[in-house]
Amino acid sequence: MKRKAYLLLLLILIFVGCTQYTYYGSLESKDSQEKMRKHLVYWTKTERIMWFDECSEVVRLLTECSLETVAFKETERDGIIFRCPSKEHKGVDRNVEIGEPCGEILNAKKVKELTDDTLRLVIYCQYVPEDSGFTVGNHSYLKAGTYAFCIVKTKSSEFKGSVPTRPECREK
Repeated sequence: MKRKAYLLLLLILIFVGCTQYTYYGSLESKDSQEKMRKHLVYWTKTERIMWFDECSEVVRLLTECSLETVAFKETERDGIIFRCPSKEHKGVDRNVEIGEPCGEILNAKKVKELTDDTLRLVIYCQYVPEDSGFTVGNHSYLKAGTYAFCIVKTKSSEFKGSVPTRPECREK
């Protein structure tokens, strides 16, 4: 009977004793269309009392007034990278094909290694709309370059929906 009680207590500690945190940071810089915009990066992590911490394995970049969500995904070989999603994303100072790295996180190889300090990332390409006239909405994101975001750690419950939202568009 005591063994079952200890096992039950251990299971409760493992599965109930956890907190989800959101790590986020923002900066104001030019987007690929040369407009000053607010840019926000974030990722989530679940920390448990004993072990089995979990991470989202994706760092998201949201840009004011844009429909684009840039997802830096954790990979075995290349670290945390953003892959070129379409032919409308052109490399700057290098040729970037669809599926090749279009950006990367510089200060970690895995999302769980990132902390509430500084997140450094580099963007190699930019969104360049086709001349077909069929592009709907703004898909720009950070202009190609290297950036440093000051990161804050907070309980995810402080955000409506548990994650930060895209910076509000100040354009009329």
